[in-house]
Amino acid sequence: MKLKNIILTGLALMALTACNDYLEVEAPSKQTNEYIFSRESEVSLALNNIYVQMLSNNTYGQNFWTSLTFNNDVEFAANSSDAAGENNFQRFDGTSQGGNASNAWNQLYKSIETANNFIYNLENGPLYENPTEEIYQMMGEAKCMRAMFYYDLTWYFGDVPFTFEPTYIRGDVNTPIPVVDRTTILESLIADLEEIAPHMQGTSECTVERPSQEFAYAMIARIALTAGGYTLRPDTSNPSSYGSMQRPSDYQKYYQIARTAAKKVIDSGTHKLNKSYRQVFIDECNYIINNADDPIFELPFAYQQSGNIGYNQGPQVTSYEDATTGINVWGPSSGNARLNAFYRYSFDPSDLRRDYVVGLWYYLYDGTPTMRADYTTHNNKWSKLWTTGGAGKTLNTNTGSTGINFPYMRYADVLLMFAEAENEVNGPTSEAQEALKTVRRRAFDPADHGDLVESYVSSAAASKETFLKAVLNERKWELAGEGSRWRDLVRNNLYSEVLYWTFLRYISVGENAGGSSMYEDAVHEYDGVPERLPENMYYNIVDNPVNINIYPNTTLQVLDILNPYEGVTQHPDHKLTSNFYQWWNDGAGKPTNQCLYSLYGFARADIGGLYKIIENGVEKDFPFPISSTSQLPVVRYILPYPNAAIQRAAGVYKNYYGYSN
Repeated sequence: MKLKNIILTGLALMALTACNDYLEVEAPSKQTNEYIFSRESEVSLALNNIYVQMLSNNTYGQNFWTSLTFNNDVEFAANSSDAAGENNFQRFDGTSQGGNASNAWNQLYKSIETANNFIYNLENGPLYENPTEEIYQMMGEAKCMRAMFYYDLTWYFGDVPFTFEPTYIRGDVNTPIPVVDRTTILESLIADLEEIAPHMQGTSECTVERPSQEFAYAMIARIALTAGGYTLRPDTSNPSSYGSMQRPSDYQKYYQIARTAAKKVIDSGTHKLNKSYRQVFIDECNYIINNADDPIFELPFAYQQSGNIGYNQGPQVTSYEDATTGINVWGPSSGNARLNAFYRYSFDPSDLRRDYVVGLWYYLYDGTPTMRADYTTHNNKWSKLWTTGGAGKTLNTNTGSTGINFPYMRYADVLLMFAEAENEVNGPTSEAQEALKTVRRRAFDPADHGDLVESYVSSAAASKETFLKAVLNERKWELAGEGSRWRDLVRNNLYSEVLYWTFLRYISVGENAGGSSMYEDAVHEYDGVPERLPENMYYNIVDNPVNINIYPNTTLQVLDILNPYEGVTQHPDHKLTSNFYQWWNDGAGKPTNQCLYSLYGFARADIGGLYKIIENGVEKDFPFPISSTSQLPVVRYILPYPNAAIQRAAGVYKNYYGYSN
């Protein structure tokens, strides 16, 4: 089944899904289910309806990669508002009225209901009495997608209502589904996938646009690492408390599960890292499917019908009267899935990923490249500008609905999960080191492998602690924009520490723009690198393909930027960026609002301009210097249950973490 060529409407099967929101559903008739789940062709159509739900912009089509990616040292959304809001979850500031949270909640439960109905009726139908290979495969796809929905639901909302039964079997829709501890939910998902995975097809037998056996085992590894890691837990005796970071006492057993599952993917030999890093994503932008390389499961968006990948990512393209002109034939792009301004400077300068991923300019409507002298940079992994019009596809001028696939699971991720789990269970063994080296080798020119790969990994393997740090750093450089970084930080109880120093980076540069900052030396010491943040940058507009290996579009002009690490003087052919990193408000006598309020729910300036840390919703004196990260409060990354869900449950559900009901 080539999903890219299927029109994913599912209109004939809408009766199988939940209605507009959770706990208000229409149960399909028994006769309808008996007909559908007694015919393999109809089962295939019913399965397709789960894909329809998965591709919603309220979840995987857009929001998970934009408005519900929380700020960190990789992904970042600048915000200048000095007041609390309902929907600013990226900066840990929102309420139970926030639409982004409620839309995700409703869509995930709609997706779960669709998957529950499919799985229950197929398991209890005649075709599952003696299942064919294809029936097993379709069951596996449904269970993998259901695992995705519940897995991401627990990440966003913590302990949640949980059931594998469809509504029409459960019966009384007026009785709320019980809230279940997230670890119990994750254990149920692992057991469910372990049961079906051996019966599923490998990627070589199907396609990365369908969940495969390799994806099932990769999901087990991902879920198990989460189960064994830290999460924010509520203080049920004090709903105004933001809670505390906790992990299970038997957490190591989950690392063993993750290690075993990731090793199965590696030992299958199906996936390799043969293509260059950039080519993986350029191929996705050109609708090219690679079944034996890095992607393990790609969200199969339909061409020009679903998914905003490459519209939100990549350079912004402005418009004039809703269009672009001249050589800029791709149309406008929002480019609002941004990266932290300092992310670029965390890379080794020889890392091939850096200059491909980090975009320092955008385009005017006529195709003129313009320096992005801003608080963020663009994420150039995907862009509609990379589409060449090959593979029988025209250039995509849509304002969204690009149909570009998104890699929900990659082999590089599995290798790094294995390295992390193996390190926790057995230490930095040769197997763990080789997994890390495999990912890192692709990121550097082969001539650099000695010092930048082999020696680097060997040095990192001095202890479990140093090796874990190296693995998490590699994930930071490898997985930008893929929803990984904030979860990695939570899982290892590092989120507060990283946000603390992220806030100080923005503040120190802002203060330096107005004179000097007392935080600058501490930031450089923490980062372990010499000063790298430029006050000025110099650029010149040139034709591509001078750097085609970095920037795939050969039609539009690009910017040639002088190395910002060096104390360069202005070159005759280069322009000086105006006010680059000039983040100081002369009139107010303090850094600009974007420096002060982009982490509003964790750290900000008070009304008098003094820096504050936020603990259980209360402003407290900003701790500096700190002798231990235990001095820092937790990050409230958990979203509130939507107010409408609480009302429908007649008070059975309750918000914690400082949210009001």
